[in-house]
Amino acid sequence: MKVFLSGAAVLRKQASASLRSGPLPMDGPGLFHDARLQDEFSGKFSRFGRYDHYTRMGCAAVFLALRDAGRDAPSRPGNTGFLLAGQYGSFETDLAYYRTTLDGGLASPNLFSYTLPNIVIGECALQFGLLGPTYCLDSEGGRAAAALGEASYYLETRSAESMLVGWLEALPAQAPAGEEGAMVLLFEANDAQAPGALELLTDGRRGLKSVSGKPIESLDDVFRALSGAGFSGPQFLQ
Repeated sequence: MKVFLSGAAVLRKQASASLRSGPLPMDGPGLFHDARLQDEFSGKFSRFGRYDHYTRMGCAAVFLALRDAGRDAPSRPGNTGFLLAGQYGSFETDLAYYRTTLDGGLASPNLFSYTLPNIVIGECALQFGLLGPTYCLDSEGGRAAAALGEASYYLETRSAESMLVGWLEALPAQAPAGEEGAMVLLFEANDAQAPGALELLTDGRRGLKSVSGKPIESLDDVFRALSGAGFSGPQFLQ
């Protein structure tokens, strides 16, 4: 069985900074430099302005990955799952919520709504009709390697028609310096020949390999494996 990468989106650190909680900027560097893109997000996610930083990044990346694949319209497969990996999850929001309770303060109900890392998955499932397996995994120090393995299993067993696999990191201020942003890829199982083809591992492990047989161990490896296969590459937001 072949597995195809049909869409992808990457939000890098500068775009991440533009998605910080607070009023959405209409100009300046980052994601919302183009007001039309802001309008699209506001139209797709009615509560986007209330989302925390983590949820904004995840929803933005999923929206752009589906749009890249032409699947943000009703023509998308209904049985699509979403597996999301990261190291800190919603910890940035958890800390912000805790600070509102200090010194007798009133705990923020809005922040409380986003103190679980799977909230972003629920928001995307509601908006895009994701009916397949949806849950979060720890990144285990890698870029969604475990999520790739799980996604390949659901595609192989036909438990899902397609799978979104994401890496999402929102760093708390107290965290060591590291990479922040989001990466979401959309995979579909198909036996046809087309650019963007990968294969399932056949040695008893769950996962993917390039057509040359090299195991795929991270989302970044997917792009490396397909760099010469005619795949046009993801949508990058700096």
